[in-house]
Amino acid sequence: MKIVHTTEIPVLWSHLDANGHVNNGVYQSYFDEARMQALESIGFSIREMRENLVGPVVMKAELNYHKALNHPESVRIETGFRDMTQIRGTVVQTMYRVSDGALVCEAFFSAIFFDFAKKRPWKIPKHYFDNLAAV
Repeated sequence: MKIVHTTEIPVLWSHLDANGHVNNGVYQSYFDEARMQALESIGFSIREMRENLVGPVVMKAELNYHKALNHPESVRIETGFRDMTQIRGTVVQTMYRVSDGALVCEAFFSAIFFDFAKKRPWKIPKHYFDNLAAV
């Protein structure tokens, strides 16, 4: 799997839980943002998908936590895609602390492309698929 995109996100004070660590639910928000940036970077138009009521939907998420995240800090997320078809695929993401490069979390997201108006899977146009297949 080739890394398609790298995203850097700052940890905000409001992301912390009562123990002073980034809340585990926030990790998914970081991964969501990085995933959408990665799609944009290979030619998917998020604006166009919203206008057409289509887009990616996560069906399964697997997160493997390795290190805690605190404030102040930033994370670097590397995103790649594997086993992609015109309807589904897997997003592989790895999160690192910027300060020391430590592996924080690995994530695997099984996703489908979905037509929200028709409430069924959406077969992405060939030009989008060609962009995915090229990475």
